[in-house]
Amino acid sequence: MFAQSLIQLVLDEINSLEGCLSAIHVCRGNWTKDESVLLEGAYDKLGSFFNKLNVDMLALEFSTPRAGEVSKLFYNNFLDEKIILGLGVVNPRSDEVESVEDIITLAEEALAFLPPERLWLNPDCGFATFANRPLNSREIIAKKLENMVKAAQILRDRHCK
Repeated sequence: MFAQSLIQLVLDEINSLEGCLSAIHVCRGNWTKDESVLLEGAYDKLGSFFNKLNVDMLALEFSTPRAGEVSKLFYNNFLDEKIILGLGVVNPRSDEVESVEDIITLAEEALAFLPPERLWLNPDCGFATFANRPLNSREIIAKKLENMVKAAQILRDRHCK
């Protein structure tokens, strides 16, 4: 409750600015490529917290099984009626380049709950990194982003007519 009130003060200031979207990102950790030591768990436990916030976008990690199922985010709340979901579809901590098909599959899971105009494809955590210790090479990052852009175009063609 205390944290929520502090976060809401910041969101209220952002929401008062014309042309700005407010967003919250929930980070599960980006300091290592070892997925076994990073936080895990579905977002259903945060659903009522998210639901009470006056926020435009939730930027959430979903590229790893540690995040749970997309459907859990929408369990027992009204988020499907009010938020934009910044859906994390590529993992900045992994060398594996997600396929266009895998990105589309994950996005279409979210589209079962949200209209296309309220779904944005994002990398988990952006490609947050440390200047002296990057988690991925520019080449891998470029390939991941290329596939994310290709998936976005296919999804637009398929769902935004």
